[in-house]
Amino acid sequence: MAVSCSDALVEKRQVQDINVDNRLAIGGRVCTTPPDPTGFPVKVVMIVDQSGSMCISDPPGSQGSPGFCEMYGSVPPGVTQPARVRAVNRLVDQFILQPNVQVALIPFETNVKGVWPVPTGPNPQRFGRPDSTLRTRINTLQSELGKGTDYQGALAYAYSLIASDIVSVEASTPEVLPRTRYVVVFITDGVPFPKCSANDNLTQFADDLNPDLTWADSYGAGDFCNLIDPMDPDAITGYVAGTDRNQNYQLLSYVKQIAELKDQYNVGDVRLHTVLMFNEEAVRACGPICQDVYGQYVRWPGPVPVADGPAAAKRIATFTLQELAQAGGGVYQEFSNFAGLAQLNLGSLDYSSLASRNVMKNLIVQALSSEPGLEKREVDTDGDGLIDAFDNDFTHNTNKNFADSDDDGFDDNFEVRRFDDGFRPAAKDGRGCDPVSPLTPNCTARDTDGDGLSQYSEAYLKTRPTLVDSDADGVPDGMEVRYGLDPKQRLASGIDTDGDGTSDSEEFRLGSNPVVRDLPFQQKNAYQFALKSEVMGDQSVCYDFKVSNLELVTPPNRAGLTQGYNLFKVWFSEAPESGVATDYGVWKAACFWAQYDPPSVRVPAGPDGPPLSDSDFVGPNNIATPAQYDTACLGVPPSRRTP
Repeated sequence: MAVSCSDALVEKRQVQDINVDNRLAIGGRVCTTPPDPTGFPVKVVMIVDQSGSMCISDPPGSQGSPGFCEMYGSVPPGVTQPARVRAVNRLVDQFILQPNVQVALIPFETNVKGVWPVPTGPNPQRFGRPDSTLRTRINTLQSELGKGTDYQGALAYAYSLIASDIVSVEASTPEVLPRTRYVVVFITDGVPFPKCSANDNLTQFADDLNPDLTWADSYGAGDFCNLIDPMDPDAITGYVAGTDRNQNYQLLSYVKQIAELKDQYNVGDVRLHTVLMFNEEAVRACGPICQDVYGQYVRWPGPVPVADGPAAAKRIATFTLQELAQAGGGVYQEFSNFAGLAQLNLGSLDYSSLASRNVMKNLIVQALSSEPGLEKREVDTDGDGLIDAFDNDFTHNTNKNFADSDDDGFDDNFEVRRFDDGFRPAAKDGRGCDPVSPLTPNCTARDTDGDGLSQYSEAYLKTRPTLVDSDADGVPDGMEVRYGLDPKQRLASGIDTDGDGTSDSEEFRLGSNPVVRDLPFQQKNAYQFALKSEVMGDQSVCYDFKVSNLELVTPPNRAGLTQGYNLFKVWFSEAPESGVATDYGVWKAACFWAQYDPPSVRVPAGPDGPPLSDSDFVGPNNIATPAQYDTACLGVPPSRRTP
């Protein structure tokens, strides 16, 4: 139940034939935390071309000794740095003022060389905060020019860098990923070299008028494509001679893989932008000598005049980078003359964080002393998800007073549902906790995140022991497991497992059973919600809520409690307004007791339970065990507890 910050009154269905004596309402106020911009990382990958052609496309430049770049000296007066070096430095100036931004620099020519930060050690640093070492590396970009322009290798490296960073974050702090933005900026002159074709005998290859076809081997790249010596320092690492290289489909494949990381790992945003720096007037002024740099362009079946070469190269570059930006969900920018390059500004791209105020993702009331039946709630004294009538039939020898009868870390409902997998609720399972076993000496079952599953259950299910909601669908893992649903598979919008016309997510909110057709139960016992929100001065959002039609039952006596005690838990999750649907949410919970033992006992006596304040909502792991429930929950005065 995603709710905006405007006032809202949520009343889902009319309830019929209610016996007011056994009904209770609970209300109060719960607030989100003020937004923290530093909790929304932005990770910028700058892929920067440092091939020899850049000394023409983006002068001035040097290769450290007299060479082609020194021969070509058409540079505006007073300009001492290439445009891309100036632009990247200005971008770093911007990022220094944004503490949530980290950077990776990927310079490339024939191969990727001199990346920053330098990846060393078993857990290499992939991104870093801008510092003096980054400045030094940026300022040497144009002095280390190479012979090739291997887009495929650069994009493959960028994909590997981002994917490995995501995997690392997922293993340590997965809740950060939906709040993270990855921005890739690909800066080049748009002329990959070499382009190689595995088939040299096609009747037509790509040209500037048909750039979507297969490209022939680049002019002058015969040795690169077919005869390359792997010991040659100019060899492309990993390239197999005679195969495709830098073909359109290969470049697009890597960009699409980068973009697909967003959905694959539930990342907030992943985009790739392209920046074309092609100084056409400089290339034209260079004349025939530039054929050695940009190649001879063949328009099938005849050649392109030399005078048209720069325009042809520009058309190919534009097509290539526009296609890559479109595949990456990004923006294509073009700077094609001295005046444009002088104004090059990478800061116009979107590096903003996904930070926004936190709003409610979901509010759920869970009855832990009863379970929904076909027409009314059935007593579940120990709150394990098995009603007392099931516990009493002795089929599985479960104990209605203990959620985990054999104390192995798997509750009785968990083991009954997985009977065919060898679980037995009355016999310790080797996959769980047995303090006297040499495999788990002195073990203790713990619910580290408070989602209702022990660390052993989470390990078996492969859910996340630090996340209440592993699939970010707004329902705690333990609640999904209770009804046999997969806590790693998001509840798709509108999915209705039992086919009763009420979606699974709605049934969790109504307090009904999502896997049993129980419309008669819903008509009488569905929880009713009233909700109103208020934005506070610190940009937190407070919600005044009331949940009514909570049915009370009469559980029998159990250790520490007299007859008739009902336990309820109120779950609340908040998430950034910018990504409520996919965020894992930050969860907290409150709990309260009510007693119902007719005809003489009802506590509270009136229709409303104890009012809950924001301070009553705590981390779910603080109210996850019977001992915590018996001491931390509202509504049970000490005088009502048995010794």
